[in-house]
This record gives sequence, C-alpha cells and structure tokens, in this order.
Amino acid sequence: MKIIAATINHLESVYELLCELENEILDKIAFTKIYQNNISNENIHYILAVYESNIIGFGSLHVQELLHHCAYVGEIQELVVSKEHQGTGVGTMLFNELNKIALTTSCQQLEVACNFLRKKSHKFYLKQGMKKSHYKFTCPLLT
Repeated sequence: MKIIAATINHLESVYELLCELENEILDKIAFTKIYQNNISNENIHYILAVYESNIIGFGSLHVQELLHHCAYVGEIQELVVSKEHQGTGVGTMLFNELNKIALTTSCQQLEVACNFLRKKSHKFYLKQGMKKSHYKFTCPLLT
C-alpha cells in the first residue's frame, strides 16, 4: 500500500469515498467544481491511499494562517477509508502523512472537527494523540 498525492484524474474515486463518508449522494456538479478549484490551491493538500491500484482512502488538509494562533494551522477536513479496509491501519497512514504535510508547511497545530455521531472517528483521533479541547458550533445560512 502507498500514499500518493491526489490529482484531477482521481476526482471520481474521491467523490465515491466522500459519498461513503457522508452516507449520501453529494451534488456531483458542485463537488467537481470545488475539487477542481482546490486541487490547484497550494494551501490545500489531497492525498490517497492506494492498494493494488485501487484507491481505498482519502485525506485532505487545509493550511491557514490564523490571527489567533499567530501562525499556520493545518485542519484535516476529510479523512475516509473505504468500509472494507477500515481497521487495517490505512487511516493511521493517511493521518501520519497529513501530519507530515502540516509539519513541512510550518503548521503550529493540527486540528480536526468531527461530528458527534462519529464515535469511532473520535476514538481514532484520540488514538492518534489528538486532544478533545474545543467545541465546533454551526449554523446553517438561509439563502
């Protein structure tokens, strides 16, 4: 198994993994536009776990320079492993690679927000050495 940088050619596989993560069919047109914009952004890093030429995992890291840290902070936006490969160490490999990217981009801290319902994910991140130290508040905006 290897970890590689995602390219524009991986859009379909990433889309399928993110639909699996969210347990819904995402808007393909909007997804495609965002993926195409983000893949060329130097502050957004997309990586893939590949096993026997099959894409089995995806991770993304957004690097931001934040005023309240007076430094760069890396935030994991998505980390997903296909159901049939969960529990095999793939998630840890993706996490470790995202951590390396955060370090090489001078991030002071690595963060992740995770839905309350994803109890297995909470355990995973704690196992990786992360601390549960913040709450994330959300508010849908009406258009």
